Amino acid sequence: MLPAPPRASTRSNLASLATRTRWVFAVAALVLSACQPNRFVSVWAPYWNSASGRATIADSGAASLFSEVSPFWYAATADGSVTTTGGASNLAATVDAARGQGLPVIPSVVDGTAPGQMSAILDNPVTRAAHVQNIVDLVMSKGYDGIDLDYEVFAFRVPKDQWPAITPDWVAFIDSLANALHSRGKLLSVTVPPVWISGGVTRGYTVYAQAQIAPMVDRLRLMVYDWSVDAPGPIAPMSWVNQVIAYSSPLVPASKLQLGVPAYGRRWGTQKNANEVCPDGALSKSSVEMKDAAALAAAHGAAPVRDPAGSGELTFSWTEKVTGPRTKPLIPPVLPPWLITVSMVNAPSAGNPLQPALRLAPPSATVTCTVVHTAFVPDAISVRQRADAAVAAGWSGIVIWALGFEPLNVYQSLAGIAPQRPDGAPSGSLAAPTVVGGSVRVTGQALHPEFDLPVPVRLTVRLTVTKTVGGSTVVHTVLARTQVTGMPLGVGRFHGIDDTFTLLAPGSYTVCGEVLRWGGATAAATNCQPFVVAGV
Repeated sequence: MLPAPPRASTRSNLASLATRTRWVFAVAALVLSACQPNRFVSVWAPYWNSASGRATIADSGAASLFSEVSPFWYAATADGSVTTTGGASNLAATVDAARGQGLPVIPSVVDGTAPGQMSAILDNPVTRAAHVQNIVDLVMSKGYDGIDLDYEVFAFRVPKDQWPAITPDWVAFIDSLANALHSRGKLLSVTVPPVWISGGVTRGYTVYAQAQIAPMVDRLRLMVYDWSVDAPGPIAPMSWVNQVIAYSSPLVPASKLQLGVPAYGRRWGTQKNANEVCPDGALSKSSVEMKDAAALAAAHGAAPVRDPAGSGELTFSWTEKVTGPRTKPLIPPVLPPWLITVSMVNAPSAGNPLQPALRLAPPSATVTCTVVHTAFVPDAISVRQRADAAVAAGWSGIVIWALGFEPLNVYQSLAGIAPQRPDGAPSGSLAAPTVVGGSVRVTGQALHPEFDLPVPVRLTVRLTVTKTVGGSTVVHTVLARTQVTGMPLGVGRFHGIDDTFTLLAPGSYTVCGEVLRWGGATAAATNCQPFVVAGV
């Protein structure tokens, strides 16, 4: 995803308040008639749209659908460090808004390096380890629930014939980062462009090795948009969406997969008559946020219709005459021969300011041409259509790019999808520990039934009866993410606890667990299990 530039909202405060009030009442009725929770919607919250995004997070109707929030605020740099790309106060406010709704906060880090730089970082074990540590330090210092990687430059701007050499480094990086985060009770989400099969040919960004990284990640988000960029067309045609779902479903556990859904479209200007000359900039293209599409169409007397080609998106167009200046591309700077001669004889000085000058472009001409503007934009119906497809495939749900682009009726539509999670409080239990020598293996399970994400668990081993002088307490915070059977429908199967403690002192011990809420607070206690470490 490429961030749009910051822009001012065109809605008035009164109009926004009126719309929000009507929507809250409508969703309240839906919530009463539908079994909640229904958490299958994740969102990227970009720094340039933070106020609008926070307003949506704060709305209980929308937030009741959210499974996690990813502030889009960080970038990896050429030296492997991670820096912020937006204001710190707005980031803190966005995190607080998500925390206020009890939601996981999993910020996104984009690849902010130049082509080839991230590949070089990952290819060197020393710089790769340092980069992993920088990400882990960010997560731990800020108390985030994990991290989301969106490393697009890594592949987008590298020749395809280099992918076979890059992929092993990428997989090693994901493996190392996953181990470091999971051992601290933190989540790893990875956002990648899609892969699909069309006409028997595998297409897309196979460099990201979905099948290889699947066991390591807790989320795999697929950016299924930007089908049409240079020429008018749908942003995410439904036929393509179905091909992406068909490719990834056999490779990655369904509860880890999220379908990226656009909340934006585009408008293209194309020349109608070949015999005309168009002014500079007349044949431009621009992004259109979903919430602005209706006003754009109305301003030009256009009537949006569902794409007759079956993409599922809305499309509309209008035609206009455009008049303005037309300048030819400038030729490289050239000095007139006479000026070169003069300047060589009469060198510039205080009394002789004559200096060589660049040849100026000829005056621009005023021209007129007919421009056809064509827009393709998703709406609440097309977003719902893609969410239905993801849910039908058993996927975790959708992730929207981006929070603040969408009108609130999107969530009203999504609230009608059948519940994806059971209700209930966080819980956990421990099995009898297995002791081998001075090590003890602790297993069990823990989950928050409203979320399919693995939850963090704090395990505490205490020495209760001392046979020799030694330590008394050891604490590990781990992620309950191993596979277990018998999980409730809709939460996935990755909620198992599996951790090993090395205990030097023999004696009688007890291990207890605490299931943690997002953000680190205690949510529930597990049972406690006694065990004995024999003397050597």
